Amino acid sequence: MPTPSLFEYVSTKLEEPPITPEELEFFAEHEKVVIIPNFSLNLPNGQLTCIEGTYGPFRPNIPVEVPLYLALALHRRGKCRIQPPEWMARDRLKTMLDEERTIPQYFQPVPQYYVEVSKMLFTEARAIFGTNSDVHEVQEMIEELKKVRNSKILDGLRKVSGPITVKLNNLSASETNKIRLLFENSLNMWHQLSKNDKEWQESRLAGTDTPATL
Repeated sequence: MPTPSLFEYVSTKLEEPPITPEELEFFAEHEKVVIIPNFSLNLPNGQLTCIEGTYGPFRPNIPVEVPLYLALALHRRGKCRIQPPEWMARDRLKTMLDEERTIPQYFQPVPQYYVEVSKMLFTEARAIFGTNSDVHEVQEMIEELKKVRNSKILDGLRKVSGPITVKLNNLSASETNKIRLLFENSLNMWHQLSKNDKEWQESRLAGTDTPATL
């Protein structure tokens, strides 16, 4: 039975990444977004202290930057309006998508958690993007961006043969997660082969030339 190519191997792993989507969303919840509060916080300096930092002051109609998890919690209670991230503006997304398509040899810079942040905002705060038509347009562009970038990853793996130097700049967290297992297994195999080679050399010097097994 022929050995599967690198492309065939990684393709089977894309749906079973080492870190779950839920874990990636947890990390993404710490990304910063801007909100417009409609309340005052009755605490010293009007600030809120969380485990990883202090945010505020919270004053009506005064923009403030907070982690996504806090923004969503306040949004659910009707305490703020979330400002769409700048990179999710339609003009900005169109530019990112055009550049991704026209420069096949490079990945364009994207927010590390663009997949997870966009999913959470579309799920819990889709009205911040405007009408249903506006939301649909933004969603389509992000989905297309994901497809184009995923195709680049797979296309690069199709061309792999022999020793290579891998350069994958500007991958997002979800994209890196998809291929992490491949490179982890490759490094484990290289480590095992190196270990076996060392054992064989030692056996040869000792006069007990017995092949090592994987």
